[in-house]
Amino acid sequence: MTPAVNSVVMLSQTFYPAMGGSEKQALSLSRSLAGRGLRVTVLTRQPGGLPAAEDMGGVLVRRLPVFGPRAVDSALFMLKSFFWLLAHRSEYDAVHVHLASSPAVAAVLAGRLTGRRTLVKLGGGRGVDEITLSMGTLLGRLKLAFFRAARPELLVMNGEVYDWLKGTKEFSGLRLRQFRNGVDTGRYTPPLYNEKINAKTALGLDNAALFLFVGRLSPEKRVKEFIEAWAELFSEEAAPPKARLLIVGDGPERAALERAVADLGLAGSVTLAGRKEDLLPYYQAADVFILPSISEGLSNSMLEAMACGVAVLASRVGGARDAIEPGVSGCLFDPLSRAELKACLRRHLADRGLALRMGEAARRTAVEKYSMARVTDDILRIYEGEV
Repeated sequence: MTPAVNSVVMLSQTFYPAMGGSEKQALSLSRSLAGRGLRVTVLTRQPGGLPAAEDMGGVLVRRLPVFGPRAVDSALFMLKSFFWLLAHRSEYDAVHVHLASSPAVAAVLAGRLTGRRTLVKLGGGRGVDEITLSMGTLLGRLKLAFFRAARPELLVMNGEVYDWLKGTKEFSGLRLRQFRNGVDTGRYTPPLYNEKINAKTALGLDNAALFLFVGRLSPEKRVKEFIEAWAELFSEEAAPPKARLLIVGDGPERAALERAVADLGLAGSVTLAGRKEDLLPYYQAADVFILPSISEGLSNSMLEAMACGVAVLASRVGGARDAIEPGVSGCLFDPLSRAELKACLRRHLADRGLALRMGEAARRTAVEKYSMARVTDDILRIYEGEV
């Protein structure tokens, strides 16, 4: 019988105040576990200006100093993580690694030597997942060979990647477990009708249907293609639809998106708001959350929008396929089919009540399946070998 887990190390190359999707999940899960009485230590790199040790609401953050170019920095963190896990073996029962990068090798090897349970979370959607990316480099292939030999438990965040790995002979020996991200359904809640109107007003918007994108502005998100479809839809209608598109985020595609909005004459209906720290006001103002990615893991932003009672319009890939019931909590489309995308948009423009009904269903799904409380229950059972 596996002994009870009373303490866990969260191993992550980057952590708060860096706040990408993986970092957000690591922070939220760490706090939730600490709230259940576990002793949680986060082991991460020490960027300049941050203390070597810090208590974050019951979560102890240990930062290991590194230096040099990226390759040297990564190698140093991997080695320091390995020796830290060996030296502190009496202080934890399990290690949870966020992303299967080089620190995962250190954790898995340390786990083999200490007998501590080790789980590794895989990131990314099909094609940009960590397994596929690792296959493209010599060091990555060596890492995968090590994983096949050591057989750590790998947490896969969406069914598309899980089914691919299960069905591929080369990876069939890996110990895979389909899991999911979680969302704080107490913080992210649906607004009342007057609160939604006030949220739109606070953002300088009228009561038009608001379509919202939140995320990194990178090519695989296909936001530019969505803008082009939006322009086509407006040009095909006899009267301009009463709808606004709000894009929140930053990234390498931002300049191209700004040019597209200007060239297509969409300044009146499309706004690029840039990166925002507090996303709750945007979710509360939104009617439909859009996720047009060609590949996706399990989007934190999508889960936060669902928890706020926002309908989802997403490409039929990755975690959206698992989370969204088509026609009930959202609309799914082929990411390469502009006709399917525009059909989904037209359904919402023709029936403003559709977003409300789908948003209510999305909220139920978020609470029943993706709440951080439910995810914490399940990860505790995994730590203790119960499931």
